[in-house]
Parts: sequence; C-alpha cells; structure tokens
Amino acid sequence: MAETIPVMTEDKRLEQISEQIVRLANADFGLQVPISEKRDDIDSIIVGLNLLGEELESYIHQLTESEDKLKNALVLLNDAQHLSHIGSWEWIIAENVISWTDELYRIYGRDKENFESSFENFLACIHPDDRDYVNKVIQEAYQDKKQFSFSHRIVRPDGTEAYLDCKGDIYLDENDVIVRMTGTAQDVSDLRKAEEKLRQLAAIVESSSDAIMSKTPDGFLTSWNKQAEQLFGYTEKEALGKHISLLFPAERLYEEDEIIARLRQGHSLINYETERRKKDGTVFSVAITVSPINEPSGKLIAISQIARDITEKKHAEEKLKLYNKILEQKNKETEQFAFIASHDLQEPLRTITNYIGLFSEEYSGKIDETADIYINFIGSASRRMQVLISDLLEYTRAGNDKSLVQVDCNVLLEEITGDLNKAITESNAEISFKDLPVISGYTTRLKSLFQNLIANAIKFRKPGVSPVITITAKDEGTDWLFEIRDNGIGIEKTYYEKIFMLFQRLHARTEYEGTGLGLAHCKKIVELSGGKIWVESEQGKGSSFFFTLPKKFAL
Repeated sequence: MAETIPVMTEDKRLEQISEQIVRLANADFGLQVPISEKRDDIDSIIVGLNLLGEELESYIHQLTESEDKLKNALVLLNDAQHLSHIGSWEWIIAENVISWTDELYRIYGRDKENFESSFENFLACIHPDDRDYVNKVIQEAYQDKKQFSFSHRIVRPDGTEAYLDCKGDIYLDENDVIVRMTGTAQDVSDLRKAEEKLRQLAAIVESSSDAIMSKTPDGFLTSWNKQAEQLFGYTEKEALGKHISLLFPAERLYEEDEIIARLRQGHSLINYETERRKKDGTVFSVAITVSPINEPSGKLIAISQIARDITEKKHAEEKLKLYNKILEQKNKETEQFAFIASHDLQEPLRTITNYIGLFSEEYSGKIDETADIYINFIGSASRRMQVLISDLLEYTRAGNDKSLVQVDCNVLLEEITGDLNKAITESNAEISFKDLPVISGYTTRLKSLFQNLIANAIKFRKPGVSPVITITAKDEGTDWLFEIRDNGIGIEKTYYEKIFMLFQRLHARTEYEGTGLGLAHCKKIVELSGGKIWVESEQGKGSSFFFTLPKKFAL
C-alpha cells in the first residue's frame, strides 16, 4: 500500500499519475504514487495504478522466467537434434513461409544467411535421381491430407552426398483446410554405410567356402552359414541353439575347454588343425580359426569360428611325405650308382688310357699315318670320358655337403683365382672383385659355383682379346645378388635357357673343350640354396651371369 501524503493540488497529483503511467509503460516498477488524505477518485486511480504496477511486475517476471525456460528448451532441442543428426522444418501454408532449424541447415550443408528455405530450393538440393519421387510423396500427402515418410539422397554444395530419412505431418483448421506442414529429416548416411558393410559381410559369410559360425562363451551356436550346413550336414535350424560339442568326436571334447580358456586370456586360435564330426558320424580333418568378441571392457561376450575341411590337404601331405621318402631313397640309390659307376668306369678307362699311351710311345710313326690318327682319337676320347665321369660325379654330389659354415666370398675368390692361375696366366685374364659379403653357406658348393662361372668366362673369350672379368654383389633386401660380368664372345638370347641344361653345348669340341655339365651344375647349386640363376648377354659383347643367394643366410 502506498504511503499517505499531505494534501496537494489536483494538478500536481494528476502530474504524478501521468509520470507513473509513463514509468509503467517503460516497465519501471521501482516507484509507487503516494495516496493523499482525501481518499477521493484520484486516489482510487492511484491505488489502481499501483496495483497494476505490482501485477505487471509479477507478470513480466513470470514472462522472463518462461522466456528463459523457452531459450533453454530451444538450446536443448538444438543439442538433441545435433546429437541425433535430426533437423526439423515447418511450412506455414497461408503465408508460404518455410523455416528450418539450425541442424537442418547443417545437414544440407547450407548457410542460413544465404539460402532461402523455399520448397523449390529444397527440391533443388535433392539428388537428381530422387527428386521426382520426393516431390510425388509430398504432393500426395498434401492432396490426401495424411502423414508421410520417405528416404532420399541430397547433394551438398561441396558435392558430397547424404542419405536422409524423413517424416512429416499435416495440420488442418476447423474447415479441414491445411494450415501448416511440419517434418523432420535425419542424416542416416553412416547408418546406411554400416548397413551396406553388414550386407557385404553377410554376403561374404554366406558365399564363403569356409564354415563360419558364432557361439556364446558357453559354447552354444548363434549363427551358422550355408557352408557350415554343407560341411557338417546340420541345417541352420538343427544347429542354432545347440552346443558346439555336437561337432566334436568323443576323444576331442577336451579341446573346447582349452579353446575357451585361451580366448578368455585374449588370444585367438589360428589354423588349428584337429578333427570334427559330421551329422552322419564321419570324422574328418579341419583347420579352425577361433577369435574372441569382447566388450570395450574386455569381457568375452561371443566367439567367432571358421572351419575349413583339410582332408584333401592331409592326404596330399601324406602322399608328399611318402613321395619325399621315396625320392630320398632314389637319390641315395642314384648317388650310390653314380659313385659305383664312376669308380667302375674309371678303372678300365685308366687302363685303356695307360695302354694307349704306352702303345703310342712304342708304335707312333712305325705303322702308318692312319694308325697314328686312330691312336690319337682313342687317347683323346678316353681323356674326355675321364673328364665327363668326373664332372658327372661332381654334379650328383652337389647336395651332399652338409657343413654349413661362414664363408667370406673375398677369401673364397682369392683361393679360386689361385687354383685357376695357369688359365689366368695363359689367357692374360684380369679378374677384379672387392667388398663381397660374408655369407653362411656350403664351401664346396660355393667354390664350385664361382669356379665354373669364372672358368667359363676365361674359356669363352674373344680371339686375341684378354678376358676382363668383374665380380660384384648387391644387397637386394632378402637376397644377395651376385653378378659375374665378362667381355667374351657372348650368347644369343635364343640359348639363354638351353645353356643351363645337362650336356648342352653351343660350340663344337674343336672350338671349345667341355662336357656341357658346368652351367647345369651351377644351376643345381644355386637352386639347392634357394636362389635362382640367369644370364644377360649380347652376341660379341660379353655376358653377365646373375645368381641370388637368400639374405637369411647373410651375416
């Protein structure tokens, strides 16, 4: 209640009322007009104004609180829309005004300040292949005055596409006339991508040639693909809900507990070879891969399992073992035969050679010229036979060296050039090498390999030209790549493969001596070491022989 004041003029009192009205109009409720002692009509007006001020102050306070709540609600709504990727819109039909929420602008990749949210502009944002469909759905909803929902793609200004799931509603007045339409649009692009991946994964699982299944940590089957049906004989209906032990032979039941224990420790089981049982009781060999499916906390919630029939693989392995055993026996027999044959052949051959030598010394020039020619032919053929038998025996023994040692290729080459000193001196050959690696290998094999290739480079030199032979090695990561390059007569490309075959010669014996076993021997040595050998050459311009030795033996 306003305070009572002494009597003042009516003009003054009316002036106070006027000022109070202005203050109330400006929402200034800090002062009240005092009441006079007259208690007349003017005082009644003053009391009314003061009460009105109190009510207005209370109303504005309530209105402010409601506005704050509304703002908070809008913030929460915007946050909820942003988190759920759902934007909303409203279309006031009579005024043809369409309004979008901030999230809808974000979904469409549009700027609120520069994009007019009209129906025409909305359609322009739709993917061209979906535009007619969307327009038809909305027009039908408008005509039929019913709710609607649809999915479509949009194209953002940057060219990216998004999938939207949309819903809408129609609002009518008392005359059944549409007054407004509202709707929502949710960006489900990530969901669509995930669904597509799931469809692809499901297609892969169903089309897989392996049996793929899943089970609970307790071992009860929860999924079963078509290949599992074919492999084990149980249909999906028969298998789901059953314990995995259904597939175990009795003597293998203990494996399940071991597998579960391993998975609970966070480990997988990859290509574990075991046995399983079909519906008809047949026990067969399988390779299984079992993986845990864990919650983020690490708790085991499911298990995936892949099974592959390896019956044929097992049979092939058994056949291979048997074949290797037979091959090993045959190799031993071959080596034994070669040793015996060479020994038995060399003895009479030495006798023939010795007696031909004695006969030549005694009767050369005493019979006639033809006899001398025949004696020379026999002696030459005997000596060639001795070399051939020696080379053949060396070829068959190439894999017998079992002493794996550290070999310094630089030291080995020094030894080889010493052994070939006579040939090097007679041909005036120049042989260079340096910084060759130290490798772990078989000394006898490596010496034979390098010596054959160097001897060939000296032998097949151009007439009147001193041989220049360079030996280098290059680190190829997993292998050492060796090159022996010469300036000799070269080899035509047609014969690149032929020269590594047994008893293959490109020249007559009158031109170059040899048995045709040297390069075949080199090929065998390199391949026994796990490498490969080849040649690059040009007729008349020299050759480069390359071979690799596995880096895993390198020091």
